[in-house]
Amino acid sequence: MRSFTLYRFKVNKHSISLVLPETWQAPALFEQLKKNHKQFSKYLKWANNIDTVQKEAESIKSFQQKMVDGTNFNLVILIDGNPAGMIDLHHLTHESGEVGYWLSSDYQHLGIMTKCVEFLIDYSFTQLKLNYLLLRTAQDNSASQNVALRTGFKYEKDDELGRKVFKKSIK
Repeated sequence: MRSFTLYRFKVNKHSISLVLPETWQAPALFEQLKKNHKQFSKYLKWANNIDTVQKEAESIKSFQQKMVDGTNFNLVILIDGNPAGMIDLHHLTHESGEVGYWLSSDYQHLGIMTKCVEFLIDYSFTQLKLNYLLLRTAQDNSASQNVALRTGFKYEKDDELGRKVFKKSIK
């Protein structure tokens, strides 16, 4: 199926597209969540709630509504045309947003998420005119911490839940 594409790039032999979320993507996204459940449930509190394709489709509809409301900005990561993850801005205000993401283990450690975050940073500052972004990681999620650091986020503090908080301000 075709999707509205905001950004395309290549990493190694893979073609990556960042596209708007649509319900046709629900079965493939659910399969990725199921396949990566052990890893994702450790870091993503919502992962245990998505236990059917229907719940994934409902999540996508919720993302669509939050985008209309201006409180979220969600994108699906297509790799070689197949849904393999998501990236978003949540807690979106007129001055800031919080970056979140997940990616199938099949495609981790290839630099894909770093490029996705770089796009989101640029979009946030140039199109949405935000002043700063936050990114939170679990204490032991070194892969996400490395993405934050590679994309110019600076460690700020640990939050009340013990997560590491990184911040990136407009230049």
